[in-house]
Amino acid sequence: MEEIKIVFQVYRAIHIFVTGFIVILFSGFLAVGGLGENFTDSVFTAPLWLLPIPVWLIGAVLSFVKRTVKIGLVISALPFLFFIVSIVEAIYS
Repeated sequence: MEEIKIVFQVYRAIHIFVTGFIVILFSGFLAVGGLGENFTDSVFTAPLWLLPIPVWLIGAVLSFVKRTVKIGLVISALPFLFFIVSIVEAIYS
């Protein structure tokens, strides 16, 4: 039983690191306007793309509270899944 707890803790750490890296990378890229689309003087042309970061952060914090570990992992994966769906939708539209 102790091995399962250790494996879950390692999975949680990897999950938080990977999803956080991808969410911050994609959110930053899309918020500044992507590839050469920033013709204004503002840093963020589409600041709404920064909203997945706080959603991921809430999930990451909840995944370290013993009672909300599973829901925290699900919430921290939602922005990642949102980006996957957005990319697939952009490819097929």
